[in-house]
Amino acid sequence: MNQSELLSWKNSNKEELNSIKNWISEFLCNPHPSLGRTGNVCPFAREAIDKDSIYFTLENSFYLDKEHEIKKITNQIRLFKELKIDNNEDYKVIINAYPYINKSEYNKIELIQNELKPVFVEESLMIGQFYPGCKEKGLWNDNFFPLDSPISFLAIRNMAITDIAFLMSNNYFIEKYLQHFGKRGEDFLKKLMERNKSI
Repeated sequence: MNQSELLSWKNSNKEELNSIKNWISEFLCNPHPSLGRTGNVCPFAREAIDKDSIYFTLENSFYLDKEHEIKKITNQIRLFKELKIDNNEDYKVIINAYPYINKSEYNKIELIQNELKPVFVEESLMIGQFYPGCKEKGLWNDNFFPLDSPISFLAIRNMAITDIAFLMSNNYFIEKYLQHFGKRGEDFLKKLMERNKSI
């Protein structure tokens, strides 16, 4: 796969992707009362849309071939790094969309994400799992679930400084985070730990 085979935000006119695009525009690009902070649910989504730096792949199957998806998405690491965005490459995203999979397949989204997470963290990247009913907690409110999306997908993006909240369960992940962000990462980690102590 190369960049020409990806569907860009502006050129992804397939009906199957409309639910994802609408959810990103209407949910991620706006504030939410349960978010726990000011600003939009995702601080980067609106900018990514404006820069046309969100790309899609579309899987039409009803059932996921886990090993095939792991191989495909692993190969996207090189593709992601080679993606050329005119304005700012920090905002680039690849979304692997699964609009037709059965509810019984949602656990495979979790399994794929869990298996690939160490590979992506090693590359200073993140892979996120999104599907109806996803119980991944928000950074500032444990009762807010920002990855609960109407359509299942796995998203690849650059590691952000706020991602330490999703890396705390593994010392190696923390080490890679601190290597990547340096002093800024140390300061944010301290801030997060102080907040957790006060809860």
